[in-house]
Amino acid sequence: MNGKDDFIVLGVNQKDKKIWRDFYDRYYAALCSYVSKFLSVSDAVEDLVQEVFISVWEGKRIFSHSKELTNYLYRACYNNALLYIRNNQIRDSILSSLPSEEDFEDEEMIYALTVKEEAIRQLYFYIEELPAEQRRIILLRIEGHSWDEIASKLGVSINTVKTQKSRSYKFLREKLGNSTYSVLLSLIF
Repeated sequence: MNGKDDFIVLGVNQKDKKIWRDFYDRYYAALCSYVSKFLSVSDAVEDLVQEVFISVWEGKRIFSHSKELTNYLYRACYNNALLYIRNNQIRDSILSSLPSEEDFEDEEMIYALTVKEEAIRQLYFYIEELPAEQRRIILLRIEGHSWDEIASKLGVSINTVKTQKSRSYKFLREKLGNSTYSVLLSLIF
């Protein structure tokens, strides 16, 4: 490891804003290129990589050397890309399981279908705004995992899962309001 690498790792650990610019410049393009191997949507690629930088900034993890930092960044990008792919597959499978417009003859049924699709879209939109850990917990729950399974998969206590679930539910309820969309929350929890 050279002096510049040591300097960047120290700056990342100390959340030094000046050094973060160098850190960002050094890794951003390479991480975007890496993630684009999994995703073809360039906006999603950039968002996922930026999300990783934000999680490093907001996190408490201390890196001992540049290799550890680099491994962490690539692993986090890989995991986020897989989550993105899985979330879109879940969303697509939910939408495809709903009846199509041709299955309905009257306007009331078409309206009901539209409301369902909008509710699902709104829910996923707000789930994406959740902090990473809360988002993972909610998405695992949507996939059908029990709270105990989620705790085990994430390597956290059941109390952590319940706390994050509660915070997520509060956030989503505030965003969705007392609309028909909030009914979706009862399906998750």
